Amino acid sequence: MRPKSQHYSILVVDIAEFGCRANPLQLWLRERLYALTEAAFAETGLDHRSAPQPSDRGDGFFWLLPGTFDRTDLTGRFVEVLNHRLRDHARTSSEEGALRLRVALHQGDVARDGHGWAGEELNTACRLVDIAPLRTALASGTRAGLALAVSAEWHRQIVRHDDPSVASETFRRVAFDAKEIQGASAWIRVPGYDAPPGLTEAETAPPAGPARTSRPAAPGREPSGRTAPGPGTAPNRSGADGPGPFAGAMFDRVGQVFAGDQVVHGTQSFRWGAEPDEAEAPDRGPKAGA
Repeated sequence: MRPKSQHYSILVVDIAEFGCRANPLQLWLRERLYALTEAAFAETGLDHRSAPQPSDRGDGFFWLLPGTFDRTDLTGRFVEVLNHRLRDHARTSSEEGALRLRVALHQGDVARDGHGWAGEELNTACRLVDIAPLRTALASGTRAGLALAVSAEWHRQIVRHDDPSVASETFRRVAFDAKEIQGASAWIRVPGYDAPPGLTEAETAPPAGPARTSRPAAPGREPSGRTAPGPGTAPNRSGADGPGPFAGAMFDRVGQVFAGDQVVHGTQSFRWGAEPDEAEAPDRGPKAGA
């Protein structure tokens, strides 16, 4: 019988610089990791008793949390409480016993067979906790006990809605390239910082789209393959005269809606402000019927 998938929030945690510790210290750090995570759940009021037990990964774990979990609290209050407890740990431990974490949040369908858990979204979450910008931000953010990465989907559904507990303004978008995942994006933050430290402006810019070979346009056609507007044809001015982020924009396609990450196949044209011929044309006097 085929294992059935269920939808979970996926929490992945890795201990930074775990492999360079001696075996007894690794065991002690693992014990502290589980204790601090349990305490953070309890303090936040997130009841994980209905969730499957965490799956150990040696230097961390992944934890599948049911749909009843409040994802806003998981992103905001839980992360803050865990960070505070990690900082308390740091005050009483040596540099050798430092416990600092990379944390990732994603969601999706995961199935269980007789050996464990599997699914594309689980793979994605485990790749996410290991991306280079997250490692850099944690290494540079010495005041923090953890650095957090969330998937683009998690950001769209949870972070961008500006709940004060989530500190959405401190997240920055980075490239998410890892093994089978290419050209995706993620969002990261480090508690206590206005922006993830240690990252260059290029690293926090939206990832560029995949390269595409352009072909010359046929006569009378635009590069996108649409018929070029004829003389006197007014462009679609959706958003041109109203307020908001698209104020002043002029679009040459009607009915487009923008939300979250966009994947575009084919050429899209966006023009802000007046058309060149409009901006430079002399005043032709009053229009007919005015």
